[in-house]
Amino acid sequence: MMKRPGLSGLSTRMPQSGIREVFDAAQSYDDLADLSIGEPDFATPEPIAAAVSEAVGTGASSYTETVGRPELRAALAEKLAVENGIDAAPESEIIVTPGAMGALFAAVNVLCDPGDEVLVPEPYWPNYHGHVASANARLAPVSTDEAFVPTPDAVEAAVSDDTTAILLNSPGNPTGAVIPPDRLRALDDVAAEHGLWVIADETYEDLVYDGATHHSLASDGDRFDRIVTVHSFSKSYAMTGWRIGYASAPERVIDAMRVLQEHTVSSVPEPAQVAASAALANRYVVGELREAFAERRRLVLDRLAAIDGIDPGTPRGAFYVFADVSAHTTDSRAFVERLMSEAGVASVPGAVFGAAGEGYVRFSYAADVETLTTAMDRLERAL
Repeated sequence: MMKRPGLSGLSTRMPQSGIREVFDAAQSYDDLADLSIGEPDFATPEPIAAAVSEAVGTGASSYTETVGRPELRAALAEKLAVENGIDAAPESEIIVTPGAMGALFAAVNVLCDPGDEVLVPEPYWPNYHGHVASANARLAPVSTDEAFVPTPDAVEAAVSDDTTAILLNSPGNPTGAVIPPDRLRALDDVAAEHGLWVIADETYEDLVYDGATHHSLASDGDRFDRIVTVHSFSKSYAMTGWRIGYASAPERVIDAMRVLQEHTVSSVPEPAQVAASAALANRYVVGELREAFAERRRLVLDRLAAIDGIDPGTPRGAFYVFADVSAHTTDSRAFVERLMSEAGVASVPGAVFGAAGEGYVRFSYAADVETLTTAMDRLERAL
C-alpha cells in the first residue's frame, strides 16, 4: 500500500482566525446586520482610484524593487518624519509590504527563532497567533488593566529567558484602546532592559477620538534601533482590497525582511503602490473618513449603553466597540451564535481574542449608518 503524504507541522500550528470563522458562519444566514468585519464600507477615494487608472493606462504594471518604488518610499519617509516623528532613511529603513499583515509576518519571522517567545497584550487580534506560529515561536499573553492597556509590571512578570519581542498594538484591535505616550515609553524601558525587540502595530494610527492622540514609540530618541513600526493604508484610506502597508525599522531588519519578501511575494503590485502614493498626496481624505467613523462610533456607543446588561466602555481608537456582555453570558461564542440566529446581527465573540476576551463581544462600526441602526434596533428587541 502506498504511504499517504502528510502536511507540515506549520499547517497544524496555524488555526483559522476566529473572526474568519464568524464570517464563514454568517454566510448561511439571510438578512444579517453584519458588524463582524473591520472593513470600511466606503469606496477607495476618487483621487486615489483616478491616479491608479491613469498610471495603469500608461504602463504601471511591472515588477518593482522588492522594498517598493523609490518615489513611494521617499513619500513614506516624509510622512513618517512629519506626522510620526520617525526619522527613517527611505533607501534602507523602509519597506513596502502586502498590507500590515505582510509586514507583521515578515517582522516576526526575521526576529524570532523556533522556541522563542513573543509577548502580546491580551485581548489581541487573533492573526498575531498565526504570525508567531509561522516562525515556530510561542505567543505569551500579557494581562492588561481595566482600560485594556498593558502595564510595565505585567510585561516584566511575563518576560522569560525565551522572550525575544513584545508586540504592541495601539490603537488596538479588538478593544479600541490607545496606549498613552508615557505608558508606551515605560513599556519600552522594560523591553530595553531585557534586550527585546518591539513590534509596534500602528495600523489604526489615524482613527482616534475624544481628544486621544496617537504616538509612535520609534520617534523617541534612540528607541528606533530596537523597534519595527508597522503601518497600513487599509483602514485610514478605505483601501483594504489594495493590500498595501509598510514598515520602518533599522537597516539590518529591513534588509532581512526584504529577503524574506523576495522569496514569498516578490513585491507589492505596482498599481497598489501608485494608489499608496496618491493616498499620501491626498491625506485630507483621512480626516473625512475619521469624522464619519466618529459619528458612527457615537451612534453605537449611545445605543449599546441603553441596552440592559451591555457595557460598551469608551474605546478611543480604531472602529470597534469591545462590549462587556458578561451580564448575559459566560460563553461569548454561544452568545454570538444566538445573536446571529435570533437577532440577525453578526459580531465577534471575545473569546477569539484570547482568554481575557471571554465575556465580551466585538462590534465593528465600520459598517454604514443604516446597517448600524438596524443592528442596534435588533439588539434592543432581542436583549
